[in-house]
Amino acid sequence: MLARASLFALALAAAAPAASADPASVRRTWLERVAISAADQACNLFSDGERLALLSGLYQAEGELLRANQGRAEMERLAAEVSTRAKSLGCVHPDVVSVAETVRNGYRAFVKTTYIEYPASHAIWGASRSPHDRWAVSQTDKSSLIVFGLRRAPNDPGVLRLAIGMPAKGAVPSSVQLLMRDPAKMPEPWFGAFSRPGAKLVPPPRSISHIEWAGKVASAKDPVGETIWVFTFNVAAIARLEQLDPREAIQIDLLPPSRVEAQGVKSIILEVGDLRAARAFAAIPPPEGAPVQTAAAAPAH
Repeated sequence: MLARASLFALALAAAAPAASADPASVRRTWLERVAISAADQACNLFSDGERLALLSGLYQAEGELLRANQGRAEMERLAAEVSTRAKSLGCVHPDVVSVAETVRNGYRAFVKTTYIEYPASHAIWGASRSPHDRWAVSQTDKSSLIVFGLRRAPNDPGVLRLAIGMPAKGAVPSSVQLLMRDPAKMPEPWFGAFSRPGAKLVPPPRSISHIEWAGKVASAKDPVGETIWVFTFNVAAIARLEQLDPREAIQIDLLPPSRVEAQGVKSIILEVGDLRAARAFAAIPPPEGAPVQTAAAAPAH
């Protein structure tokens, strides 16, 4: 089941956008990444950076397969089968050794990339490894210009906080809520009344949702120097989001202060997308002994 080393070169290579990817090729690449990741678990083959790059590609390929309507139950069965086979080969098996070296060689070039976009069906996560970018992972609602994602802490770029940033105009919201499906209430992904992904994003109803309340608001600057309000959420919300199906929707509700005449709640609907892949990429450390050079690339397949 473990593919030859030449195929594993895809694990870190930039390829065509997701929309043009061949499902059969994506499936093969995903299984290859599952296999070498399982071998890494058994043999500790890679550095932290190599492992994060590999996981980013694995998660992104998994998202592509789900968007191509591959069944999750079948994917889980295949992943378990391939992982067991890969671990059974042993750490000195020629295929394991060869594939691991191919991944390391690909990583040496890949680690110079500092920005990647991960497109899904409805939106794009942008992921930046540069400590100078306050947003490590971000998705922007075009109508409101509200940014949602993982924001670097002011004094420690290695600390990522789930946050939203909005233009500082009008009255600051009294509170901000993040609604997502609660697996304890609804085990299966929620896509709407017909339980299938459609042309529009459909957030889960409150009856099956987990609600996260943002903490205190802080004032900050956006990349062009304009003032924004930043609300942050509990760090546990990141893991909750990453448990969801990448095709699902989440909702952000902005509640107005009581002194404002218009008391309507403003809602923003976003796509979960390949958040796991974007976060893994953003966490890749800079190469040792050399500055990271800015580069852009399409998502790896």
